Amino acid sequence: MEALRALVRKWPRQGGITWPLPLRDDVFELAVLGGPLDAESAAMMVLAAARSGDTVHAENVLAKADSRFWRLFDVGVRRVVSFPMIRERLLSTEVSRLDLVIAACWNDGYVRELALAELCTVDSPLAGPILALRAADWVPEIRERAQAICAERLTADPVAALADLGPVAFALENRFAGSWLVSAVDGALADERVLLAAMGSPSRRVRRAAFQKGIADDRLDIATLNDAALHDQDQANRRLCAEAAARLARLSGNVEAIRVLLDSRSAAVRAEAIYTLGELDTAVDALCDRSSAVRLVAQVLVRRAERDPAEHYRRLLPDPWAVAGLGETGAAADAGILLRCLGEPRVRTRAEAARALRRLGHTDTETFVPLLDDPAPGVVKQAAIALQDKDLSEGFLFGLVEPGRVRVVRLAGHHLLRNAPTLTRLIANLRLLEDPELGEAARADLLRGLGVHVTPAGARAEELRSLIAAAPLEERAARELRFSLGL
Repeated sequence: MEALRALVRKWPRQGGITWPLPLRDDVFELAVLGGPLDAESAAMMVLAAARSGDTVHAENVLAKADSRFWRLFDVGVRRVVSFPMIRERLLSTEVSRLDLVIAACWNDGYVRELALAELCTVDSPLAGPILALRAADWVPEIRERAQAICAERLTADPVAALADLGPVAFALENRFAGSWLVSAVDGALADERVLLAAMGSPSRRVRRAAFQKGIADDRLDIATLNDAALHDQDQANRRLCAEAAARLARLSGNVEAIRVLLDSRSAAVRAEAIYTLGELDTAVDALCDRSSAVRLVAQVLVRRAERDPAEHYRRLLPDPWAVAGLGETGAAADAGILLRCLGEPRVRTRAEAARALRRLGHTDTETFVPLLDDPAPGVVKQAAIALQDKDLSEGFLFGLVEPGRVRVVRLAGHHLLRNAPTLTRLIANLRLLEDPELGEAARADLLRGLGVHVTPAGARAEELRSLIAAAPLEERAARELRFSLGL
């Protein structure tokens, strides 16, 4: 610590420090553990916590922070922590571990190196993420020192070291010099104890690396893979383990071992199990799965057995997933029975019927226009998609976005107006600029259309002049709009 203080004492004093406002503990915790943050905010929050006096809570929260936070923090410190700030903190009566964390990410390489060395001598869970960051530092001397400490920790206690270093290490894999620590951590996974601990890590990226290593080395059995495929919180990990379990089951000739995967909440896992089992009865049961990916696998297996999945779906109407399946496997002649499903009380059935009709080529305006008034947003959305290429009257489209209409109908109307003729689209957007629901979307669409040249005439030209004059637009945008319209 004295070497760090001696270095900082050589710097001249400067005034005018603007410190961040103190943060309540609950606000700090919410932001660090999942709030939308930028790099500057991440750094300023930790700086505020370091000056709060009681830093224990902040340290406990930061110990749970994910790799995204640490990457942002590392960048943010160099942007917002000034020379006077770092000097005052490091020359204070008591330098906290948070001060060392900040200093270990600061601009000056000598400060980073000394702060890192000091942080590694104290018992702090924050040393691991900082070590991982500095193991990919752009200064060779700092990088090599951090890598040496990481190597020592991985040798002395690989389980604890992987828990501390792993999450940030994998997040920096593509950074300059970031591959060294990833390779070192991957090597530690050769130890059975480390592999087991890594598979239970709270970091999804560490768990994924562990499962990838275990699968590549044939160290995981079907039961372990099944358990991960069913219970891991990460979709990619569940799919990885399901595929590996299915492969082992086929190689061993014991496909029955993966039947438990049929109960997975993950569509990719269920699809893998259905395909591997290859049973007609199982495939038939899955034809009405809520996932289109699962239905597709089931449909393939049913067709292989020379059965028609559409026939099965027709028998089960108006079940919503049978309606969806018929849209995927039926023919244009099925439009008649699907039209009847538009009157069903169940919202999902009506929405899937609208989607299925569109897939089978039935896009009659008379069918879908009434659906714009359906109380279910999903049905209105499907109707708007079906009508987006239709030649709808200007009066009808303007009527959809009138104030007082249901919000979902107005959104659908604006969606349809974006596909309307240019002048109709411009007038609608200019009218809606100050609308509380559609104003933002109208402004964005209007600005996207700047530079499209079209010439209005007569009453339409006068209307556009009046709308542009009254519109809350920047002068540059208004001028460009007038020019593109020849006004």
